[in-house]
Amino acid sequence: MGMMVKIRQKVGSAMIFVLVLAFGGLWMLQDSGVFDAIGGGPQGSSIARVDGIDVSAELFDQAVEQRVQLYEQQGIEVTETVRAQIETEVFDALVDNALREKEMERLGIEVSDAEVTDLITGANPDPLILQLFPDGQGGVDRASIRELVDRASDDPQLRTQLVGLQEQIRQGRRQAKLDAMVNASVRVSSAEIEREFVRRARRAAVQYVALRYADVADSEVEISDADLQSYYRENSDDYEREATSTVEYVSFPKTPTAADSAKALNELREIRSGLAAAQDPGAFASQYTFGAVTAPEFTPAADLPPKLADAIYSNVQVGRVVGPVVAGGEAAVVKITGVRDAEDPIVHARHILLPATQAAQANSLKARIQSGEISFEDAARQNSIDDANKATGGDLGWFSRGRMVRPFEEAVFAAPVGTVVGPVETQFGLHLVRVEARANQQAQIVRITRPVQGDYTKIRDRAEDFQVFTEEEGLVFADAAREQNLQTTSVLVTEDQNALPNLQVGRDFFRFVRGAKVGDLSDPLDAGDQIIVARLAEKIPAGTRPFEEVESQVRSEVLIAKKRAVQAERLRAAATSTASLNAIAQASGGTVQTVEALTLANPTVPGFGREPRLVGAAFGLRPGQRSGVIEGENAAFVVRTTGLRGGLPNEMTDQTRDQIATQLLQRKRQQVQQAWLQALRDGADIEDYRSRFL
Repeated sequence: MGMMVKIRQKVGSAMIFVLVLAFGGLWMLQDSGVFDAIGGGPQGSSIARVDGIDVSAELFDQAVEQRVQLYEQQGIEVTETVRAQIETEVFDALVDNALREKEMERLGIEVSDAEVTDLITGANPDPLILQLFPDGQGGVDRASIRELVDRASDDPQLRTQLVGLQEQIRQGRRQAKLDAMVNASVRVSSAEIEREFVRRARRAAVQYVALRYADVADSEVEISDADLQSYYRENSDDYEREATSTVEYVSFPKTPTAADSAKALNELREIRSGLAAAQDPGAFASQYTFGAVTAPEFTPAADLPPKLADAIYSNVQVGRVVGPVVAGGEAAVVKITGVRDAEDPIVHARHILLPATQAAQANSLKARIQSGEISFEDAARQNSIDDANKATGGDLGWFSRGRMVRPFEEAVFAAPVGTVVGPVETQFGLHLVRVEARANQQAQIVRITRPVQGDYTKIRDRAEDFQVFTEEEGLVFADAAREQNLQTTSVLVTEDQNALPNLQVGRDFFRFVRGAKVGDLSDPLDAGDQIIVARLAEKIPAGTRPFEEVESQVRSEVLIAKKRAVQAERLRAAATSTASLNAIAQASGGTVQTVEALTLANPTVPGFGREPRLVGAAFGLRPGQRSGVIEGENAAFVVRTTGLRGGLPNEMTDQTRDQIATQLLQRKRQQVQQAWLQALRDGADIEDYRSRFL
């Protein structure tokens, strides 16, 4: 391979993008024209202006496309939402880079030619040189560098590449000097290290009485209009809003039909026999796969779609061909080419999550499942409070040890396959669990896949027909939707928003919202797994939301506050100065509960979730000492510390001390860098021109 080709491949735009980010800078390459891109273009071609310095829109577009390519190379689907996130990250990085560049000029930070040469050929080469010219032993292949330099003298194109490499190294060192100046005052004291050690290693054993706020019936508290108005006035800052638009839309899902699945399955059925007979499955797969790895790979079940993993790991035999199977949005046919023992067993499990207070209901539901009265899957759909997986019958997929909280994990890995176990109590509530399958082996596989997708053209045509029909007939949006059996959904969009939590829309959607008049309809817009047609229903100016708009929210917050007061007062009445925990529990209607190992690093209480006030109080008490009433996040508590152990300074090893010091120093440096950069932003005149381009 020629040296010019080699350097171009090694210092290609995508690789440069990754490596420059590691230096904290952004795309400062002479051979790409980037040095002229900040401060050199007319305002009309700028994506931003930072203290009078223009930031090139072309550079922005190039950087976005480079990041998109990197995502795609890693197998990440770049939806409209992901692209919007990339655009925001790139814009912020370009603005920050302009601020850094200005600051380096102000401080006179430069890197000499001699420094650059030393970073390329010296005893301590730049990390970029180590990555581009490795000798295979952790050092630099200096012969390749000399060859490159010699050939560059006769090759203008190669010389340009080399100059670009030198300038990137120069810029990286400038950034490093700037960072060193910013971080120069950052120190970690021995006291800070010891406090962090205590936070991580100290354990508190406690007993407590708790009265949950949720246990107070709504009928036990009275809420007057005066209560609501008073709370609204006192907390008016909580109801401030930016300029907001109300957008309603109808959606046309891209859900594949049975015919779409059949098309992919039929194509793979024709390939299956060839894969089964192939002596070199990887080579065979490469003929039918585009842009994906086809070499045999050992693949844990946890890294596969659950349905495909079930099919493979139900019978792990070398030479067995699995599928075609539709799983994870694609059809796959797989050949098992090898088997080895797994380092750790993995399981496929389902669970049903119930509130911690519903032990009787959990046992009753378990009995119904075991008797066959209801399936585990239906019980999960109807009863589980885990919204992430209840719709799939509580399916958690495949996972190994270390992925779940300890009590749940211990129950799962001890449970026989097919048996319902539990209820298991964790900090999230009570779990009923069923292990679907277990694997102690790892399969080496070759797979050929085909996407299972809906007919995008037909779906978009439906959306266009709806849009045209609504506009030409002059119909009310909601009436047109009902006529075509479509459901309208409303969403609030703030002025500076560039992503929505439950809708994968991109720049076209936000461009429509910014530019539309009330009543305007959008063209069909891609929204990830659906196509939508949107209507701008209302534009709302910035300000405090009126009471009528937030009344239900205010009522809910007042209700919680009054229930908090009821339970706190019950405990105060019971917690006289001489009362024991047992006496307090008896008088208040609570029970005495025990926890053996609370930590400051993770201030959670089993069955209650995060309760930092209780945990903080526990560590502030001496063993045997009892607290007053603590109004926590979810309950009112009285706690008694029964023991404190671990976390003493003399228990800290030198290795632990060094690890904590390194972590604290890194954390403080990041905080200082962020605060410094934010100060630069706050003091800069930043003009955002994205609305012209996006």
